[in-house]
Amino acid sequence: MPNFITLPCVDMREGPSRETRVVSQALFGEAIEVLKSHEKWFFIKTPDNYTGWIREGIVVRDRPCSPDLEVSRLQAHVYAKADTEFGPLFTLPFGSKLECLESDARWHQILLPDGRSAYIQRGDVEQEPFELISFSKKFLGLPYTWGGRSSFGFDCSGFVQMLYSRLGIQLPRDSRQQVHCGHAAESFILGDLIFWGHSNIDIRHVGMFLEANTFIHTSVRENKPYLRLSQLSDPEWNGSGFYAYSTARRIIHVQEAAQKRHSEIDRSDQSARV
Repeated sequence: MPNFITLPCVDMREGPSRETRVVSQALFGEAIEVLKSHEKWFFIKTPDNYTGWIREGIVVRDRPCSPDLEVSRLQAHVYAKADTEFGPLFTLPFGSKLECLESDARWHQILLPDGRSAYIQRGDVEQEPFELISFSKKFLGLPYTWGGRSSFGFDCSGFVQMLYSRLGIQLPRDSRQQVHCGHAAESFILGDLIFWGHSNIDIRHVGMFLEANTFIHTSVRENKPYLRLSQLSDPEWNGSGFYAYSTARRIIHVQEAAQKRHSEIDRSDQSARV
């Protein structure tokens, strides 16, 4: 029986206690599998095959959804009424998928996973032309968040996982798993993943190459706990920093994948509800 996350973003923990470490996050509307329960906790598996514990009461069972809208802003408010003056019910992160019931010139009425109806403004779900460099830069400045998978805050592997999902590629959750994807890249092109660690078998960090010696990533190193651009020549990242340089991996020819994504957005816009 399917289960769906009803809150915008839920921390998954190592054990059934708030005193255990965060391992990842489950996101709004995701179909998750409940593997077992303990007292007031569920042990779940997310669509990327990652497991962890969440508190009960934040999933709803057997609520099918046919999403046809997606949040395109970094955060978007959801309202009980089609009126901002009453304040939002909650705020959703980028990429949250929604089922549309009706639309007018400003608002979409949506169906929430728990069966309630609500409203979101059209401008928060309008899709934009896709270009990987400009798209990735829209997240600059977001706080580094251990286990983060959303625009409320990413960790390094959660961010590149999200980027590649926009290209239609589902990467594993952790950098230690991602380093086994694709093939080794001797010189860098847009979209290549770059890995650092204590050794070649102990990967601890990943970023994505953009252009001209620049990569994008999120980290707490350099006393900069936020998503940012860095240079491969920077002392922290040229192999002499806290983490040694390990390898670069080419997952896919990004230009071709990005063009496919752009075409999909165009088709989606043409068929969107008015």
